[in-house]
Formats: sequence, structure tokens, C-alpha cells
Amino acid sequence: MMRLRLAAFLLLLAGFSGAQAFTIEDIRIRGLDRIAEGTVLNYLPLEAGDELTPARTSDAVEALFDTGFFDDVSLLRDGDTLIVEVDERPAIARIEFIGNSQIDSERLREGLSGAGLGEGQSFDRPLLARIERELEQQYFALGYYDVDIESTVSPLPRNRVSLRVDVEEGEPASVQGIRFIGNRAFDVDRLRGVFEMGPKAWWAVLSQRDKYSRERLSGDLQRLRAFYRDRGYADFSIESTQVTISTDRERINITVNLDEGQQYTVGDIELAGDLIYPRETLRDLIAIDSGAIYNQRNITRSVEAIQEKLGERGYAFARVNPVPELREADRVVDLTLFVDPAERVYVRRIRISGNESTRDDVIRGELTQYEGTWLSTRDLRNSESRLGRLGFFSDVSISTPRVPGTTDQVDVEVDATERLSGSLRAGVGFGSDQGLLLNLGVQQDNLFGTGDRVEFVANSDDADTVYRLSYLERNHTMSGIDRRYALSFRDRDADEADLADYGVKTTRASYGYRIPVSGSDRLGADVTFEDVALEFSDPTEFQEDFQARNGKSNRAILTDLSWTRDTRNTAIFPSSGARQRLGLAVALPQVSDIEYYRFSYEQSRYLALNEQFTLVLDGTLSYGNAYGEGERLPFYENFFAGGIRTVRGYEANSLGPRDENNDPTGGNLRALGRAEIRFPLAQDEDGNNLRFATFIDAGQVWDRERDNLRDKSDISFSGLRYSAGLGLVYYSPIGPFTVSIAEPINDKGNDDTQRFQFTIGASF
Repeated sequence: MMRLRLAAFLLLLAGFSGAQAFTIEDIRIRGLDRIAEGTVLNYLPLEAGDELTPARTSDAVEALFDTGFFDDVSLLRDGDTLIVEVDERPAIARIEFIGNSQIDSERLREGLSGAGLGEGQSFDRPLLARIERELEQQYFALGYYDVDIESTVSPLPRNRVSLRVDVEEGEPASVQGIRFIGNRAFDVDRLRGVFEMGPKAWWAVLSQRDKYSRERLSGDLQRLRAFYRDRGYADFSIESTQVTISTDRERINITVNLDEGQQYTVGDIELAGDLIYPRETLRDLIAIDSGAIYNQRNITRSVEAIQEKLGERGYAFARVNPVPELREADRVVDLTLFVDPAERVYVRRIRISGNESTRDDVIRGELTQYEGTWLSTRDLRNSESRLGRLGFFSDVSISTPRVPGTTDQVDVEVDATERLSGSLRAGVGFGSDQGLLLNLGVQQDNLFGTGDRVEFVANSDDADTVYRLSYLERNHTMSGIDRRYALSFRDRDADEADLADYGVKTTRASYGYRIPVSGSDRLGADVTFEDVALEFSDPTEFQEDFQARNGKSNRAILTDLSWTRDTRNTAIFPSSGARQRLGLAVALPQVSDIEYYRFSYEQSRYLALNEQFTLVLDGTLSYGNAYGEGERLPFYENFFAGGIRTVRGYEANSLGPRDENNDPTGGNLRALGRAEIRFPLAQDEDGNNLRFATFIDAGQVWDRERDNLRDKSDISFSGLRYSAGLGLVYYSPIGPFTVSIAEPINDKGNDDTQRFQFTIGASF
């Protein structure tokens, strides 16, 4: 209790009885150090002209004590002047926490401040004792039953104190056993498997499974309820839960008393209310059928699907209430879904924030939700995905707060967190495929905030020297057509790439357009001028044949047509959606020295297994050949496989046919496939740029147009090479860092394997 000494009146200079009232002519405050006199007068329920009675004296003293500023309050009289004498409590100058690791200091500091013991507030020792007990309870909830908390108060000058809280957390109690009472349909081991908490295996040294906390237990009990109700036990209930701790406070045992009830099937399913859509349209969204085992998860999915459907027509705040009616005698649940669409909601304004560089019109150009139209959940979802695929933003979130004073209007607020979209790179890297990498690049993916991309790259490794200049003009037309220019030069020493001994210098100039045909589909059309110069030191048989027919240099004009569908939720490490690309490049007849074509189809699908794990399925099919006067695809346009970018575990470009010198030649047909599970290694900001993966790769190259090749195999799945392993990708400031450890599964005697592969620095 607060110490309270009331000296209602002391008779000073006048013989005044404590029971005698008087009229106050003036008020004076004594004993103040840091608190302003006006503050005291503001809380004092008395002023000059008031009559002071014993009752009002008690009220005044109580009011000043209630402020928490004072340890003692006295009221004195000097003639008709009221003197308020106070003893200020010391102020808390600083608070220090020592030894706490499970609860961070900022959280503890906020808790103390909220309870009245923050820095700058008045110090109250009795309150400190109560807060210590509350802190103990917080640690108990985390399973730290052996915690010891001790506070030290040190006086400082000017009526201040410093507060030090020493926490000796001890070791958390571990869960030794979980018992279930009342279970008949499922055995104890099956139910224990539902819990994330429980005894850990002897070999799981780093596991946190046995660490107890009240929140973890609550989550596990909720999972247990969901487990039963997803298997038909609609009236399942948990009767009680007992948590017992050993005398040494190190071991915990948990007992769960449950009532399984009966297993039910689904009876009649009805839709009621204002459905908006035809009844059959909504019925098709219901993920549970009459006669099936009752499943709460499927009911929830049905509710969400109907709400999403209504949201597409502007009923963004629709409510769907599932009402089950249990017929215990028949063990049947009749289900009625009551649909309340509420009011149709319209968009008043679209507000954009967070875009420090990107212009508003660039962001608005990606939105499929417009002002003045009804709010569509589908358009919001598509808009968020389209912004994520730009690659300009590390995070995009869209919220729809209601307009104050209305029930049918919202504002759409787009909050975009920009990632670094420009870079100046000059560095050195190394790759197991490429050897030494020299890298110079200037790139801006969002030039002056317009969304345009300009790039100049000069790269060199053991086999290639590349110079490339390109410019992509976004929204060249009002309809959203992009325009692209590019110049490039590549000097390749194929021998350094472990291919046949030849050199090829390729100069290209291209011009083209990217044409949107839907929210996720684009057509591409490019025209490219290509000049190729070959060098041979000791040509092989097929190189001599090519040189005899076509010479050492040739030119071509190619048209490149493509279709791309991109539904990924983001461009960097997507977790949902897919990307497909179909491309056809044709060297035009009459104006090209060699007439050939190259076809390719690529697809990548992303499936979120949960919040952390993403399944990635990749596939590529490529084919090329000559037409018209041409006889075969030029050998320098062949496809290759093997290496960290195609089939890991095999040396770069090593798969497929070989020439008489046993050097890989590539081929005119290639098939690649990959299944990969990705997950982040960290949950902090750096974790957004880092992914670990387990994978299975498959691929092979064939050539059915040339007969003078070794190891020419029939085109069949039996010819595919497989590998499996672990990988890591990190988007570092100097470029991607990729590592893989792969084990070839079905390598043959002539295959070149390479289990450890990596690349540091930009790839090209």
C-alpha cells in the first residue's frame, strides 16, 4: 500500500482547530524539485475563494496521492493561506536489463512503461514488486519455471534513480510425456504426431520440439481440434488439459482429456440468402459432397471460395456463415451456407505510397483495379502479382480501408517497397564451369522511375567475351506496347568451354516489340541482323564439311516470335503461379546466307507447399533445323546440356553427341527437366535474398541430322541423364552466388561428371 501521512492542518501562528473551516485566500506549494507548480495546482481540487472543510481536505490529499508523483502530502495553514507541502517521488532516469535473452529488452521496457515504470516516470517501489511477479509469469508461459528476477534501485543526483533488472532465466522445462484420455478412434502415437510439441528423439540434438510454452500448447490443442473435425468428428471437444511440472522444475508432463464424439457424414447441403450468382455457380465452389465424411477444412475452403467469387463483383465484404445441424441418431450433418453479400463496394481513390523512384503512372499502368469501379478481389490480386513481377519492388501490399462515413466506398492503398533497381558492377568472380569471371556492368531497371531498362555489360570468362547494350522502352504506346533495341558482340573460344576446337565471333543488332494481349500474356516480335565469323585451327570432319558448304563467315536476318504467359506472384523467388514461354527464331530466306530455325518451349511452375517451402517444376524442350536451301542447323547454333544451369552433377556442355576427338558437339534437340523444393534459411531481411534447395535434374541432347558422330543414341527417355542433390542461391550485391552438390544417378562410362559446382558473380 502507498504510504499516506495526512497532516490535515497544523496550527501555525493561529490557534486553529482542525475541525474549523476557513476560506482560502492564497495557495502556496512547497517541496517541488522537478514537477512544475502548475501541475500540482492542476490536480489540486481547490482554488482561492474555496472554503476548506475537513471533507475537502481529505479529497485534496487523496487527489494528489492519486497522481503517483508523491511519497507524502501535507496541508498546512498560514493565516488564510493554504500551504501544500509535498515529498516528490524520484524520477526513473534509466532502466537496464541484464541476462534476458528469451524476452527482448525493448519488449520488457514497453511492458514496464505501460504499467507506470517507464523512463521519465515517477518511481513506485510497491508497483515494481508486482511487475517482477508479472515478469515471472511471462517466463513461466515460455516454459522457464526456474527464472529468478531481481531488481536494484540506485539513487542518482537531482532526485532520480536508475533501475537495473537482473534476469537469471535458467533452462526451459522440457516436455517428457503427452497423454490422451478418451481417445478411441486414433491411437496415442497418431495424436502425438499432430502436436508440434512433445518429447524429442535422442538423435535430434538441435530440435526445439520438447520446449514448452503456453502458446505452443494452445496451438497444438487447436491442431488437435482441426484434426478430429477434418475427419468427421463434428462434436469433438477437449474436456480439460493438465500440465504438471517436476519438483526440480525441469520436466513437464501434459494430459489431454478429450471427448471424440461420433463420426458424421454430410447430409443435405443448402445455399440460402442473397446469392448474387446463379445457385449452380456457387454450388460448384463447394468443396464437400453429400455422403462424404464431414470435413471442417473443406467447409472453410468452400466459404472462402464463395466469398472470393462474390468479391469479384464488388461484394468485397460478403459474409458466408456455415450453419451445421447435427442429426445424432443418423450421424449426419446437414449444412446450410447463409450468404450475405452486404453492400457492393466501389473504389473512391487509389493512393500509392513507398515509391521513392518509380513514377505513379508506372504503378497505375500495372493495376487492373480502377477508380470509380466496383472493388474486385480478382483485380486486386492480379494487380499485386503484376507489380511483383516488375522486379522493382521487394514487397507490394494492397489494402482497402473504408471511406469514413460511408458503407459502400473504399480507397485502394498500394504500398510498394522499392528494391535497388540500378547497379554499377565491376568485379571478379569464379565459376566451376566458366573459370575466372571478369565483370563490368551498368544497369538500371527503372530508369528515372519510368520503368524503362537500360543495360551495358562487358563480361569475360575462360571461354567467352561478351559486350551487350540494350534499351527497353516500357509503354511505348498508350496500349502498353514495349519497344526494345539491343546491340551485342560475343567472342567464343569453344575449346575453353570443353567443346570442339573452333572460335566464333558473333555481332548482333536487334529491334522489337513486346505486345500485351491480356493481364498475363505477351507477344514478342523482334528482327535481328546477325554476322558470324568462324575460326578453325584443326577442323573436325563436320567443321570441314560446314566450311566447304558455307565458308567461314555468313550473315542472316532473323525474325524472333514469342509468346509469354507469366502468372508468378513475384519475379524473385516466386512461391506461386507459373511462367511459360514459346519462341520461334527463323533466318529469313533469300536475305540470309543460311536458312534455319530454332524452336523452344520453357515452363516453370511454383507451388507453395506451406509458408516456407515452394515446389518448383521446370521443363524445357528445344529443337532446331535447316529448311529450304539449308541442309542442317549450323553447329554453332546447337543446344547443349550439362552444368549448373541445366543438369547439375555433369560437366558443363558435356552431355550428348561427340565428334571423332571425343569433344561434345551439342545437338539440334534438347530436353531438360527439374523438380526442386526451395526454402529460406533465415526469416530476416537477408532471408529474402537467400534460398536453399533440394532437387532432381534431368536432361539430354540429341542430334538426328548428322551421321558422323560418336555416341549417337536414339531419342528416348532412357537416354536422359539424372542427378539429385542440394543447392543454394544468394542474390548478393555483386550478382548471384549459386552452389550445388549433385550426385549423378545414371551416368555412363563416357560421361564427364562434376559433383560440386558453383558460380560467383554475374552470369551471362
